[in-house]
Amino acid sequence: MRILYLTNGFPYPLMSGYLRHYFLIKELSERHEIALLSIVGANFAPEHAAALAPFTEQVLTFTSRSKAGSFKRKAIGRLNSLAGGAQSDEAVRQMRAAVERLTSTEPFDAVLFSGKRTYPAIAHIEGLPLVVDMCDATSVKIRGSLRYSRMARLPLLLLDYFQVRGAERMLIRNAAHLLFASVRDRDALVGRAGRATVVPNGVDTEFWRRASHERGRNTIVFTGAMDYPPNTDAALYLSEQILPLVRRAVPDAQALIVGRDPPPRLRQAGQRPGVTVTGLVEDVRPYLEQATVFVAPLRFGAGIQNKVLEALAMELPVVGSPLATDGLRTAEGHTPPAQVARSAQEFANLIVRCLRDRNDDPAPDAAARRYVETHFVWRRCGEKLDGVLKSVAGPRVEVAREVSG
Repeated sequence: MRILYLTNGFPYPLMSGYLRHYFLIKELSERHEIALLSIVGANFAPEHAAALAPFTEQVLTFTSRSKAGSFKRKAIGRLNSLAGGAQSDEAVRQMRAAVERLTSTEPFDAVLFSGKRTYPAIAHIEGLPLVVDMCDATSVKIRGSLRYSRMARLPLLLLDYFQVRGAERMLIRNAAHLLFASVRDRDALVGRAGRATVVPNGVDTEFWRRASHERGRNTIVFTGAMDYPPNTDAALYLSEQILPLVRRAVPDAQALIVGRDPPPRLRQAGQRPGVTVTGLVEDVRPYLEQATVFVAPLRFGAGIQNKVLEALAMELPVVGSPLATDGLRTAEGHTPPAQVARSAQEFANLIVRCLRDRNDDPAPDAAARRYVETHFVWRRCGEKLDGVLKSVAGPRVEVAREVSG
């Protein structure tokens, strides 16, 4: 099949937040021809496109100013979007024109679309089955963030919520099939609808493999892009509320907060006793190697937590909030081998237990890795997506073959 694949961000480098699409494209490329159209920011570089060249027949990018900017500029952009749709962004208009040109001149069999804010780019697609990768319940994430955000940010968040919720409804209405990264997000938006499939994120288990045979001592780690609001909040919650409770029982306990672009308040938290905020690192794995336990105290968010999958693949015990762990529940009903905490004190109690248990058994958690290898590898994810595409485009492809034959 020939697939037109649209994304709201370029799926490279892998720390960009769009690694899901990089690996899905890589898997699909073994079976199908793919044309990739992506909205990109000002920091996009030609070598990023080169990384996708082996898996695509063509790559088109459209630069958006809304990918970066001040709080004020983003707020104005949200108002413009509500007033006139996301088509007010020049990049989206250009993508829409490219989609119309390509679908009228080239024989595609299906459109695979991801990007709630860029939905006008596909508003006039006709005659092609549309598979929408919702990935997560973004509106639920935004609604959850209202409880933990500063008052000054509430207007922007509310604008975000109304824009995204409208886009979600439109995409759900118009898609031939919907994809979700987790059961929780599927259920939040469409329940157990027959035209929705859970295609989770995977882990590159060859890369995320530990070298040492013992876990570190009295070391807590949390990883992620620290300019992402759910991660920022979780890191502050860990450093300001959870770690002080842990250090009452284990005075030399330390927390490593590892990830790019920590905002000023989080950098300041790195001055607290026992807290290290690293900023951008070349490789996260050495920090996971020296950890005793991985902690994911996320209080709002959506989707599947790649950071937790990576920690499990590195054979670390995990203590997480219900939000962090429930996203790793499989469609078949399997639950991750993680401990769940619902308050700062519960987190502290479970962390202290993990730190003390390590003295008796320093071995990595082999069961954690087995869970990932069984349920969250990219090969299996690609096979599920391939099945969806064949189900929606298969009859069309067979007719085309009969006509051409």
